[in-house]
Amino acid sequence: MHVSRLVRVPLLLLPILVLALPAAARAQGFVGAGLGVSFGSNASADGRADFTANIGWLPREPLGVELDVTYAPNFFKNPGSFSENRLAAVMANVLIAPTDRRGGGGRFGYRRRGRGEGMVRPYLSGGFGVMAERVVTPTDLLSNQHLGVNAGVGVMALPYGGFGVRIDARYFQDLVGNGGSSSTGIDFGSFHFWRASIGIVGAF
Repeated sequence: MHVSRLVRVPLLLLPILVLALPAAARAQGFVGAGLGVSFGSNASADGRADFTANIGWLPREPLGVELDVTYAPNFFKNPGSFSENRLAAVMANVLIAPTDRRGGGGRFGYRRRGRGEGMVRPYLSGGFGVMAERVVTPTDLLSNQHLGVNAGVGVMALPYGGFGVRIDARYFQDLVGNGGSSSTGIDFGSFHFWRASIGIVGAF
């Protein structure tokens, strides 16, 4: 799997989404990283850890954008029978995150609290991008890259300044797959899973 191919479509989409937002959106950035677990798929090894990363723009206005990345190095069931077993997903998403404007607010929709600044920002998120899976066994090789969609809900909490925690639950579904199974028992034509994650987030 070539990383450049995986990220090409979402990276091309993200600037278009940013340009579609008001000019104020471009100055309200955030970046984050975290750990998650995957579940809810017949193919997945429920509860195995994956890694998440995201970067985006979320102004005080309710609309923002983000690039969300998932990498799961041992995603599929029965990992002992695979010499290679991984999943990656790169999604360009739109964020809907209303801001509580009572008492004013500053950068990234903060509400001032005493000597520091803080905010709690719940959100809905959804979009599409690329999903890629690779499974290697002694008798079979599956390497699949296809379009997918995702939708999620979560909250970003920044108690002080521009640093805090993000909690996210998200559903992934493929749009185009092989439509068949192999000796691995994995049918990518109906591939889907859930991801729950928690991580750190910083605003800039």
